[in-house]
Amino acid sequence: MTERLPPHVFRRRANRALRHMTERQRAIFWALRFEKVSYAELAGRHGISADEVQSEFTAALTIFFRTLSEPEIWWQRLWPW
Repeated sequence: MTERLPPHVFRRRANRALRHMTERQRAIFWALRFEKVSYAELAGRHGISADEVQSEFTAALTIFFRTLSEPEIWWQRLWPW
């Protein structure tokens, strides 16, 4: 993704990416990116191993970047979701 997205497009696509993630992926993604929580702390919080936290985070990042880079269908711009 070499071009910079306008802020309103980025927000719309980021929100769509968050909706495509599972609840656990979304919580882990949010905690690691914005709350600066460690893998070990998240593992304890969710009752899983640190390797599973890493796997969930990898899956969340894949969803996030794939959704950011895919072109939008024209009619999706007309809906608020």
